[in-house]
Amino acid sequence: MVFLYGPPAVGKLTVANLFAERTGFKVLHNHLTIDAVLPIFDFGTPPFHRLIGMFRRELIATAADEGLDIVCTFVFAAGEDEIVAGLVAPYEGRVTFVQLVASHEELRRRVVRPSRLAHGKIRDVEMLDAILDQYRCFEVIEQRETLTLDMDLLSPDEAVDRIMEAME
Repeated sequence: MVFLYGPPAVGKLTVANLFAERTGFKVLHNHLTIDAVLPIFDFGTPPFHRLIGMFRRELIATAADEGLDIVCTFVFAAGEDEIVAGLVAPYEGRVTFVQLVASHEELRRRVVRPSRLAHGKIRDVEMLDAILDQYRCFEVIEQRETLTLDMDLLSPDEAVDRIMEAME
């Protein structure tokens, strides 16, 4: 399992899809579960969070039971270490943690891209700034060896190369 995390608009899904193309891994991206729940429950409400967590845990556990290799994308916020631990538990000992980072300026440029519409991702600079301020999305998951990749300096293909090297 590759657990790919970072702030919104950093390129997690782009890197995950390229990684999957090159490795055969299946992609479980953040918005698959969000898109299933959002039409019924408002973003951020207790039922929203409960269902998102349940769907992600079950999808990951079932993939592990079936012996599938997966790459997951996740917007990690400071303090969510236990949530992450619960998600990756079925793959414990077989997880490569990869944090993607980029400057605030680069994230602001990326967040407005039309490609983000396909998955209902945020496309508003002010909302991005609020999320970055409130959730501290640049922190590393505690007690997990993490490969941190600066997407200001790397192309998505170069990021995939680095992930594959780290997995060898």
